[in-house]
Amino acid sequence: MEGPGVWGRRLLLLLLLLLLCVPGSQATGGEQEEEQKCLVEGDNLTVSCPYNIMQYATSLKAWQRVGSRGSLETLVRTETRKEDHNRAQAGRYLLEDYPTHAILRVTMADLRRQDVGLYQCVIYLSSQQVVVLYHRIRLVQCQGLWMPATVLACGFILNKSLVFAVLLVFLCRGRAAS
Repeated sequence: MEGPGVWGRRLLLLLLLLLLCVPGSQATGGEQEEEQKCLVEGDNLTVSCPYNIMQYATSLKAWQRVGSRGSLETLVRTETRKEDHNRAQAGRYLLEDYPTHAILRVTMADLRRQDVGLYQCVIYLSSQQVVVLYHRIRLVQCQGLWMPATVLACGFILNKSLVFAVLLVFLCRGRAAS
């Protein structure tokens, strides 16, 4: 029969694995941070992007898709610089800027399979010059419950291997001591 020490270590390992697998934003190397979101066809996606109120309250804002080679496609952009609320809509894309709260809110309606990709909220200085707000959003195709688990498992293996190795060393030392 196993003692309480073994169960305690197993519970600790399970809790650490769960914490490491929680989705969120990540950055590797010099890349910008990204947050992955599951694309469920027919659903809406709403993203809130905070910005520096002192620098950008009266600036134009935009929602862009980032191409595979870094090209930018502006999907919707504000055209006004009102102090309380700026709104722009282009097809399924709605952009709402609340300068008094320093929040840009973007809604993509009726998500479709072809919406998979990388997106960003920006301060729109010109078609070639933007300031990326918040972190980029990567829409990934998710079907059923197995896909998020697969994405999390891969993220854990690729990005958290060092933490896992350290945890494994501690568990092995604990087992050798008992």
